[in-house]
Amino acid sequence: MAPPTVAPRGRRLPEALSGTRPYAKSRIAENETTHKKDFPHGTAGTNFPGIQDNAPKTGPTTGTHLYAAGIVSNTISVVDAATHKLVASLDAGINPFGITRTPDGRKLYISNSGASNVSVLDTTLGRIVSTVTVGLYPHGVAASPGGRYVYVANTGPDGPGGLRTVSVIDTGTDKIAATWQTGAAPRCITPGPDGRTLYVTCADGLSVVDTGSGDTRATLTGQARSNGVAAHPDGRRVYVANTAQNTLSVIDTHSHRTGARIPVGRSPWQAAVSPDGSQVYVTCANDDTLTVIDTGRNRVLVTVRVHHIPTGITAVGDTIWVATNTSSTVDAIDAKTLQITGSTPLGLATEPSGLAVA
Repeated sequence: MAPPTVAPRGRRLPEALSGTRPYAKSRIAENETTHKKDFPHGTAGTNFPGIQDNAPKTGPTTGTHLYAAGIVSNTISVVDAATHKLVASLDAGINPFGITRTPDGRKLYISNSGASNVSVLDTTLGRIVSTVTVGLYPHGVAASPGGRYVYVANTGPDGPGGLRTVSVIDTGTDKIAATWQTGAAPRCITPGPDGRTLYVTCADGLSVVDTGSGDTRATLTGQARSNGVAAHPDGRRVYVANTAQNTLSVIDTHSHRTGARIPVGRSPWQAAVSPDGSQVYVTCANDDTLTVIDTGRNRVLVTVRVHHIPTGITAVGDTIWVATNTSSTVDAIDAKTLQITGSTPLGLATEPSGLAVA
């Protein structure tokens, strides 16, 4: 369990750090944490941090794997998608948070929220090959549908002085191609399936950005202080996790109006849509559940119990992958039966967040 965040003497705690959510911890307050000094005789046989320390430091170059960004371990955990075994632990930047892949799976981009940069992982080599400097405290990261660009939400500190930008990385050169203005403290990000629109959750609402011009088309203030965002494959709907309201908003992409607010579990954190668009999945961090919603009727189908503090999620093929922050596991759920088929321990205090399959 993470200790409560306390402001240094003489400093006022920013709003984002002073909330009452149990186990909440800001990337701003985190430092590199390995606790190796607690194990002077080595970490073999220990759950923390032995699992990460004992894994190979170069990733596999063939096969399909799940990649999980470890916020506190400062690693990228690589899990075999078929066996659910941890096969590598790659050193990353400080506090890696978000992760996305190019469509061909050859590159992964990881936002390092404590280093204000993005690591580029070449899956054909099994290692990080470069970094790209972006804005302060980047969190959400997403690739354009064609893979030409990667978008990075530069969250910055909350309150006065916070950032309002998204960095655009050209994946051909791995250099910054543009910096766009958004709402305050942008956090999570997803493009529409046609690649023309970018949806960014911000402290003051959902920013709808034109990817051709970089201009903001609309700001949906009713979605202020939301977290995860996911687009439906048909391009007509976007789903937004309203963390403080315990709901999932269904946004019409043409009218920019909220069509429904679906009650889910406590503190919905991230959302993912099934590849066929029939279901949307929501991690509910404060009741250790995954809510499964029928997208045709906007109704909850079932609630799946997972490990402690589920946050990151991705749905690929017939598997839903869920990162549990405090339990430090990756749980695999069969998309047909909605039963957990495996759970991979990553080592306590790895605190996995973003997930990608490549």
